[in-house]
Amino acid sequence: MGEPWFIWAVIGVACIGFEMLLPGFVIFFFGTGALATALCSLVPFIGNRLWLQILLFVIFSICALIFLRRHFTRIFEGSVFNPSKTVGPEDGLGDMCEVTEDILPPREGRIRFKGTTWKARSSGGSFHTGESARIEGREGMTYIVSVATNSTGGTT
Repeated sequence: MGEPWFIWAVIGVACIGFEMLLPGFVIFFFGTGALATALCSLVPFIGNRLWLQILLFVIFSICALIFLRRHFTRIFEGSVFNPSKTVGPEDGLGDMCEVTEDILPPREGRIRFKGTTWKARSSGGSFHTGESARIEGREGMTYIVSVATNSTGGTT
């Protein structure tokens, strides 16, 4: 259990696990560095020299951070908490929804959309439970709604 490869493997798995709890997507690459060092520690010459293992860990971690971060960030980056992501058609832009909790500016309320309820705020005007609204956009997990209009330009 005190084998160097095992210790480095535990450190690597722990770092990758901690990435799930901490923001920033950096600890993952230290975990990959530790796992690469664990593999190298299986070689007897490296497994017997702690200073060489630490040097390899630093080199592998920095290389992973520099060369892989941009690639992996694009893969794992979410759009829910990233305000730079644009609103797409799946966000319901222009769709109608039902108000399930009064939206009285500046207070947020709730709407029913796609089978569940969401936080919502008004871009102008108040909405009461049971009324219809049109989705104008979304910021994070909060929808922005406006007065629903019918095809002739009047409000519904």
